[in-house]
Amino acid sequence: MNFITQVTISIVLYFIVRVLVKKPNSLYIASFVSTISYIVMYLVLYQSITLLPTLHFLVTGLSLIILFISYYEIVLLERNVRKIKLGLFENAESFPIERSYKLVFKILGVGLLFLSLALISGFAIQSIFTNNLIIKSSFTIIAWFIYLITLIGTKFFNFPIKYATRGLFISMWAVLFAYLANSYLINS
Repeated sequence: MNFITQVTISIVLYFIVRVLVKKPNSLYIASFVSTISYIVMYLVLYQSITLLPTLHFLVTGLSLIILFISYYEIVLLERNVRKIKLGLFENAESFPIERSYKLVFKILGVGLLFLSLALISGFAIQSIFTNNLIIKSSFTIIAWFIYLITLIGTKFFNFPIKYATRGLFISMWAVLFAYLANSYLINS
């Protein structure tokens, strides 16, 4: 079973647990189940475990899982906001919207932290500073810059958290696209 299959199985487990558990803390339960399942699958399936490659693949997989979790949570949140704007209060879930945006913003921050750890462990694995690492470094720095600007904007300049979350989400997808496109271009 390869890396992408393990991540996909963990994401599917997240969705299953998230839909089946009808508690207010189902996000935390589903995230925990998803991340633990990925870590266990990785450690069980790979017999030769060395510190840096294992750390690299674990944090890369966890950052992908967190990106998909945040995508799902943003879709749920936006759908609920749309229902409220249309006046469909009986179909809308009752939760504080602003707090949910802040939660997704924090989840994206954790995902960015994992992407940064993946970059650092990638530097440690490769002994040559290649174009591959330069592109990944550039996009990770840009994503951190966007995150810090939005964090400062929300804390000190009353920048709406809704727009900060959306902007950071787009920057995380740009980083992921840079990683995948870069790997595709290098291997082609």
